[in-house]
Formats: sequence, C-alpha cells, structure tokens
Amino acid sequence: MRARCFHLLLCLGLGAGCVRAEPELTDAERAAIAAAVDSATRAFQAAERAHDAERTVAHLAPDFTMLLDGVRVGYDSVAANTRRTMPAIVHFEPAWSDIQVRVLGPRAAVSSFLFRDSIVLQGGEVVAARGPTTLVWERRGTDWLIVYADADHYPFP
Repeated sequence: MRARCFHLLLCLGLGAGCVRAEPELTDAERAAIAAAVDSATRAFQAAERAHDAERTVAHLAPDFTMLLDGVRVGYDSVAANTRRTMPAIVHFEPAWSDIQVRVLGPRAAVSSFLFRDSIVLQGGEVVAARGPTTLVWERRGTDWLIVYADADHYPFP
C-alpha cells in the first residue's frame, strides 16, 4: 500500500513539474491590467446605459457563458436577448457600485460589483432589481472580453 501511495505522489510531483508556471507579474503590470479591466468594465456599463445592444454584445467572448439567477445561459441566448430587449427600453440606468478588479494573471482578471437597475420598457412596465455581478475577463489579442459572468437579481427592499 505504501509503495502505491509513494508512486502516486511521485507521479503527481513529476506531473506538476511539467506544468509551465506563469511568470510573476510586477506591481506595475498588475496595476496596468487592473486599470484596463476596470476601463473595460465601465465601457460595458456605458454600452448598457446607452442602450447600445451591439456595443454591449461586443464585450462578450464568442464562448461566453453565464449563470443568471441560477440558470446557465450561453452567448447565443444572451446576445439574442440583448438585441431583442434593448430597443424596447425607454429608460435604463444601470447603477453599479463597489467595482473591484482582481488580476488573476497576464491574460485574466475578475471584476465584481453591486448593481441597482431600474428599467422602463416601452409599454410602461418598470423592472427593478439589485444584486451582485461577477465578470471574468480574458485578454484575447488586444481586447479584454467577458468569458464568464454570474449575476443574481433581487427585488428592491
């Protein structure tokens, strides 16, 4: 039994040595990535605020997925819904607070924030919700794109 455990540990140790480690980022590199992702997060919010469906969707990677109120949805569904609902919005004020960015590596970062949205649709219906959102960003070429999101919607208190 000990021989098998030792063999397993040896294989795991050797395998771990084969994984190429990411170079450690300098403070300046981390700050630059954090600033770029913060800027991308705010540009995403600006696109929503402008009711610009194409600019909003342009922030999503083609392989984007999202956990939306406990339901997993993909790029096609989110893009189609965004394009369908944006023209029906009369007023949308996405109020985001406590935006924070955590750099994960040279090509990955997470932004998170709290939102409080009030949306007025053309028929007069008001949709109001608040909650947390987390966006996982990946640098693809020169662009930062959202590859994963998680958002939960709760009624206003």
